[in-house]
Amino acid sequence: MIGVFCYAMLTVAGHAASLSVTVVGAQTADPRWQAVEEAVEFWNGQFAELGATLRLGPIARRVQPVPDDALLQISLSHAEAGHRGAALPGFPSELSSLPGDILIALSTLDFVSFGERWSPSRKGLVGLSRPDLPPRSLPNVLRNLVAHELGHVLGLGHNSDPAMLMCGRPAPCRPGLFASSTKRFFPLTETEKANLRAR
Repeated sequence: MIGVFCYAMLTVAGHAASLSVTVVGAQTADPRWQAVEEAVEFWNGQFAELGATLRLGPIARRVQPVPDDALLQISLSHAEAGHRGAALPGFPSELSSLPGDILIALSTLDFVSFGERWSPSRKGLVGLSRPDLPPRSLPNVLRNLVAHELGHVLGLGHNSDPAMLMCGRPAPCRPGLFASSTKRFFPLTETEKANLRAR
């Protein structure tokens, strides 16, 4: 399901507007830093192809611990709610004071990664599970996982096509399907593109 997203509020006199991104993690060698940069580049390419003025970035890095327990609870809440894309309560207070329209937290725990929708009144939030366990440790998975969760932040829900970026529960799609021996991003559906373009 496509959620309401106020792109128009971010457009100023026809010029590109942006949602700033802050990435928070405790380890500087974490491969998710690079995956975030690649996913943001993917989304900016999608916006350019759609003729949209919105862009993601700039990206700021904050090297500090993240509230793992709070992220785990949000992940569990998403699972209980069927991950319908609705914004859930409980934004971690440890992150709420950080700058950025979208916060991406690099957790040390193993849970189902999630993305919570951005709105003009609420920061977007992505919680990413630890990267060293399968399927996240498989080649090509991390960049697509981050892009998928940013899709939720931008208002996209799940679809049931395993060849597409936003495939997910309740369909039997899992991040392992993003595995590839070559770097590639899975595409958006034409319906998703049309909905993004319409905004």
